[in-house]
Amino acid sequence: MHVTADLSSFHILARLVMAELPSPSRVRAMDLLPDDLLADVLTRLPPCSLAASRCVRKHWCAIIDTRRLLRADLLPLRLDGFFCVLAETPRNYDDDTFCLFFSRPSTACRINADLYILDHCNGLLLIWGVNPYVINPATRQRVPLPPFPEITRQWVHFKSFFFLAYDPMVSPHYEVVLIPVPRTGANNIELKESSEWPPSPFTTQVFSSRKWRWEERSFVREGEAAETIADMQYHRFEAVYLRGALYVHCRNGSVMRIALQNDKYQMIKSPAWNEDLAYYLGKCERVVYFGSLSEENMWPRFRAWLLNESCGQMEWVLKNDISLQAVVENFTNVYTDRYSTPWIVNYQDESDWVNYQKDVSEVQPEDESDWDFDSGIVLHETKDKVATDYAPMLFLGFHPYKKIAFFLLSRSSRVVSYHLNTSKVQELGILDELFSVSSFPYTPCWMALFENN
Repeated sequence: MHVTADLSSFHILARLVMAELPSPSRVRAMDLLPDDLLADVLTRLPPCSLAASRCVRKHWCAIIDTRRLLRADLLPLRLDGFFCVLAETPRNYDDDTFCLFFSRPSTACRINADLYILDHCNGLLLIWGVNPYVINPATRQRVPLPPFPEITRQWVHFKSFFFLAYDPMVSPHYEVVLIPVPRTGANNIELKESSEWPPSPFTTQVFSSRKWRWEERSFVREGEAAETIADMQYHRFEAVYLRGALYVHCRNGSVMRIALQNDKYQMIKSPAWNEDLAYYLGKCERVVYFGSLSEENMWPRFRAWLLNESCGQMEWVLKNDISLQAVVENFTNVYTDRYSTPWIVNYQDESDWVNYQKDVSEVQPEDESDWDFDSGIVLHETKDKVATDYAPMLFLGFHPYKKIAFFLLSRSSRVVSYHLNTSKVQELGILDELFSVSSFPYTPCWMALFENN
């Protein structure tokens, strides 16, 4: 009797393993299997299919997570570097951009920074060409998206910003969301600068890799509008994708939260706003963070808030309020050799590229180990020291998985990490070519990029 039951289970197992993704009938059959056999079935799935299986049943998700079936080495769980784009250029396809990649030499050898990046998400990059396409720098895959729908007359009055939504822990599929923004002085009576924006419903185009097509989708607003058409102009947009929602940083610091699962959106007021200060949106330890850099007594000061979304209420909570005086005081010199530091810039200029490859090959061999961001030293500032003039700093981004912020000291061109819990500071390298940058952290994902087959 037990032999017959075991044979039946293995017959079911054999049939299930033939399929990458479970159909409803296969799902019901798999529910009959003991946990050990079910785990055996799931381990035979490709990584992308295994990630998608976490969403089929809570029980499946528990088995995959508790038994650690999903290979962590394939997921975007480590920080490898930063893509840096000139801040003077808005991030949309109407303008030129110049991109650099800042990382360890061994990582820089594998990454091509000569890209026109529209957006990024969990290891994937959205690149602009004749049509947008998605690339995975880690696996070197490049997938062109289908042509964008023919632009109707109403779209002539809008600038287009594209954002990528992808979470390999949930699904192998990705989406590209178009956020239209009214152009300055648009000659359209329907686009008055005092009109609220975004409207409700907010209608736009969304590409789905699951359906492999662009389609029109409408999102209904929850709550009040936070912007007008005048507010949305002259601004570079940034976005974070987390737990099925796309958070778009808009002008005046407000954040547009788009829930792609239920086609709703809401506008979240920023915790602070001043047009003369610099603000940033990012994610850290799977929480949305809002950061600001300001000047206080001629010294830079950094503040960070996290977005508390418990019980459906959106509340910004101040987590850090830090003076960066000690950082400025301790990192004043400029290096003469940009390749002598632990992290370097991946150059794409032809003359620099020859020297870059030569120097990189001599500096450091291939190294796949994680960088130790927890190390560093605690710096102490000079009490009552008066700065003669302001030393500007730039915020490069949050570490996605550790409470660490990264800064570029403009005068010395040095990049440092600052641990927000321990106050430990670590020097990484120099970005001596840049005066002002927008940047984002790169986390490599080794899972295969979904293509239209």
